[in-house]
Amino acid sequence: MNKRVGGLILLSLIPMLGGLMRLRGLSIGDATMDGHARFAADPIPAVLHIIGATSFATLGALQFLPSLRRNAWHRLVGRVISALGIVAMLAGTWMILTWPHKPLDSAYLSFFRVTAALAMAGFIAFSVREARRGAIDSHARWMTRAYAIGAAGGTQAFTLAPMAFSESLQTAPINAALFTLGFLINLAVAEWVVRPAPATLEVVS
Repeated sequence: MNKRVGGLILLSLIPMLGGLMRLRGLSIGDATMDGHARFAADPIPAVLHIIGATSFATLGALQFLPSLRRNAWHRLVGRVISALGIVAMLAGTWMILTWPHKPLDSAYLSFFRVTAALAMAGFIAFSVREARRGAIDSHARWMTRAYAIGAAGGTQAFTLAPMAFSESLQTAPINAALFTLGFLINLAVAEWVVRPAPATLEVVS
């Protein structure tokens, strides 16, 4: 398997395992899980967000395999995860805007998360439009940007990690900054991946 795709799958395992644990907690009423009351009070958007986001991150990673881009798999799975990705972001936006905030949440963090969710949905829409036009390179660029946002949960597990080791870092501004950093890292990598190839200069003798 392509090393890049393998790395994306490993990164997506972090939020996927967290999502599966949350779904299990909801199914058995595990009140010991952090934030269980918030999820249990409004489970439908939570389930939609978890299933949509984890499917987008895991199946989306396989979409970058060159061997799968040339067959019906890419088109079929692409349609499915595009729909799931948009559902996940809309459900996530609902959760951000209507659920009670956690102690370290802030208005800035909520604004940035909603902005990222709507941007991802927009990138997916642009990607689908470009695919229908036959603009495959543009389609790939927009979907790469959407995937960068959708897979940010894995990166944020690392950017937020310092807060677990120091109480002095457990403040709303730092939480928002480290959370935002996860998105920015992924978007920066995505832009590096989709950058145009350097033009080849012809030397005229």
